[in-house]
Amino acid sequence: MFNQKPIKRTIGGMTLASLMLLCFSSIGVTQTVTGNNNPNPQEESLADSVPDRRRGGASRRPHPLQNREENEVEEMVQAPDRRKPAASRNDNQCNFNPQQLIALIPKNLRGKTTADSPRLYFSVPAITPNTEIEFVLRGTRDELVGKQTFSGPGRAGIMSLQLPKVPRLSASSSRNSYHWYLSVICNPNDRADDVVVEGLLQPVALPSHQLQQLEGATLEERLNFYQSYDLWHERLDTLASLRRSQPQNSRSSQQLGQLLQSDSVQLDPSLGQQPLLETQRLSLNR
Repeated sequence: MFNQKPIKRTIGGMTLASLMLLCFSSIGVTQTVTGNNNPNPQEESLADSVPDRRRGGASRRPHPLQNREENEVEEMVQAPDRRKPAASRNDNQCNFNPQQLIALIPKNLRGKTTADSPRLYFSVPAITPNTEIEFVLRGTRDELVGKQTFSGPGRAGIMSLQLPKVPRLSASSSRNSYHWYLSVICNPNDRADDVVVEGLLQPVALPSHQLQQLEGATLEERLNFYQSYDLWHERLDTLASLRRSQPQNSRSSQQLGQLLQSDSVQLDPSLGQQPLLETQRLSLNR
């Protein structure tokens, strides 16, 4: 009985085996088409979370980061690189290349700090004083913490913004991130022409005994401490303050350039040689 040949049935000139093969092939095609028409839910949520730069105000806001998985948030902030604005438009009324506006923050857009009144740094072109710049800070649930407009600095260089003491910042846990936007208002009548950069500000709290290590520490020791705890804003502010106090010291410009060129940042080191502009102190009105 084991020598009998397999039975082969035909249906309308087609073997049963051929019919089964055709069915499996059809299923494969159906699955492929279905997969193309229904993107991965995570990809959809990531696409929805990217701020719309085409519109001013609320339309640029992403969905709140509070309820997102940590890896999803990291993926969102890494792509695309929003430290620099989009390419120059033909209708740009600011008379500068938008790529010249750069937020001096890490590549993942996240800057950690222990300060309750940190400074943010930007490489800016010669934005005229009659052009307004808007800074907006939003909370962990996308609520408005504060915003303020101020005049362009009038010359190119490194502009610093001193944030006020915000209770919600100083009382934050290390898991909270605050989303900020810097918008150059090229056309007050159409905020779609804004040149925008953005980032995440993450306040962190360190035990007092760790912060005591900074008492009497040398500059090099302070920088090593900030690097150990990934305190971006303290590292950048220390080097910028050193440059400001010692303008003839080429070493400070070199150190600042090295920080901007580091693996986690990957910006042009020559940005560190730009002149330091006067600090703009913000009050962040509601």
